[in-house]
Amino acid sequence: MFNEAHSVPGDPLPPNAPKFLILGAQKAGTTTLFDMLSSVDGFSGSSVKETYFFSKDKFYAQGHEGYLAHFKQAKKDDITFEATPQYLYCDLVPERIFRFNRGMKFVVLLREPAERCFSSWNMYRLFNAQNPQVIYDQYVQHANPASRGAIGELLFAKTFPAFATAVEEDMNRFLEASVMPEPSFVRRGLYYEQVLRYLKYFDLASFLFLETNELSSPPCVLGKIGKFLNLDIDPASMSAKKSNPGVYDGVPPDAEEILRRLKIFYAPHNEKLFKLIGQRYPWNES
Repeated sequence: MFNEAHSVPGDPLPPNAPKFLILGAQKAGTTTLFDMLSSVDGFSGSSVKETYFFSKDKFYAQGHEGYLAHFKQAKKDDITFEATPQYLYCDLVPERIFRFNRGMKFVVLLREPAERCFSSWNMYRLFNAQNPQVIYDQYVQHANPASRGAIGELLFAKTFPAFATAVEEDMNRFLEASVMPEPSFVRRGLYYEQVLRYLKYFDLASFLFLETNELSSPPCVLGKIGKFLNLDIDPASMSAKKSNPGVYDGVPPDAEEILRRLKIFYAPHNEKLFKLIGQRYPWNES
């Protein structure tokens, strides 16, 4: 079982323990940021970008030694980190991280939620069409039971649901306060509720919030991260390549109306988020 020794204030963490986590959101550019930081001198990302340690019961139960093995390649003074988008959405994660390290810092990438919803649907549509077994074996088979079955059904569906259908079904799960966590096309964009769960355990000062479009200016992003971590980051060796870009055939005409309705739905949730984090994004302005 997990060693809870690090829940005691002042108890030293192993030198290679992650100094911060990139929480998500899904389809918000976490892979780009992970690769960007991994290319900067003095930073060392985990051996796999998404460890799922705090979100998947199977991995969490194996204890922190297996988790820390993802950072064993780091040099002595490296800033270690990982990026698992599921951490932002999964409700059991904040407490687990708190028990591991009460002083953890977080970088949170956020994307306009209606666009994020479409991007997520499109990603799963391509998984379903091209490589469902590979995705299942790599990401789903070790998921918690409540998620594993639902995502498996989506991956192997003979007829993948249209965007409108996927949105309507997840909207109903939200309205019915369903405990079924997946599929979560709409609910993953409810950032206010997700951030609020973390603030039960961590101060707002422990978070740096970035918006996806900021990744188009890597030096500015690195400057913000350096200030957040109290580091002087030299971006000279940084890679600015966009990683894991989505592949689109364009937004289907019938999806335009769904996106418009989603923007209306998300608007009050966005306003609560902006007030909570003290930052505003132009998501409600169009």
